[in-house]
Amino acid sequence: MNGDSETSQGARILFVEDDEELASQTGVFLSDRGYSVECANAVGPARALISQQPYDLYLLDIILPGVSGKVLCREIAETSRSGIIMVSSVSDDAERIALLELGADDYIVKPFNMFELLARVRAFFRRTQGGRASEPRLQRFGPWSFVEDERHLKHDDGRLITLTTSEALVLRYFLANPGLVCSREDLLAIARARQHGGSGDRSVDTLIRRLRTKVEPDPADPTFIETVWGQGYSFRYG
Repeated sequence: MNGDSETSQGARILFVEDDEELASQTGVFLSDRGYSVECANAVGPARALISQQPYDLYLLDIILPGVSGKVLCREIAETSRSGIIMVSSVSDDAERIALLELGADDYIVKPFNMFELLARVRAFFRRTQGGRASEPRLQRFGPWSFVEDERHLKHDDGRLITLTTSEALVLRYFLANPGLVCSREDLLAIARARQHGGSGDRSVDTLIRRLRTKVEPDPADPTFIETVWGQGYSFRYG
């Protein structure tokens, strides 16, 4: 396999990219080097493929039709031990850091050299041999404790607050991305309320109001979940 370690031979890779020419060229290049590569042009088709059988490594473009690649990145990071390499035309350090905090293992900037991508793919398999820690992570913000794989919050005074599935998914995303402005469309997708809610869909505002009622000392003057007018919401630890 041209120098790849035995642990990565035949590894399954999903490239989520709406540029069909780039997806095809990348797929052929990695396939020629022993990887089993499939492609999807949006998050919906990618989810359908993942539901059939998970992959060992995901290459995810950030900007996709409809739901962004950042949403899929978080979903994969929450539910599997697979690797994630984000692909973007943006080389900003803040964006790179935010993506790594989101759950990505690496980041490569378009237009990329195929051999650089190959080096990053090989490096992932050498570094992790396909594995990740699977223990649940305790998150703290203000007086609250939240276990990522559970649907409740515990206050320092002993109160236990139950969250809906959608509330828990959104809170996990917020905690992983403090300071990141999250659009309504992305939050709807994270909450799995709708595949494509669109920026004009206000149902996410209702979800945020419910979440604020549960976690904020004063929901009318939020400490943690801030409104970014015209853009969406942002989380800070208070």
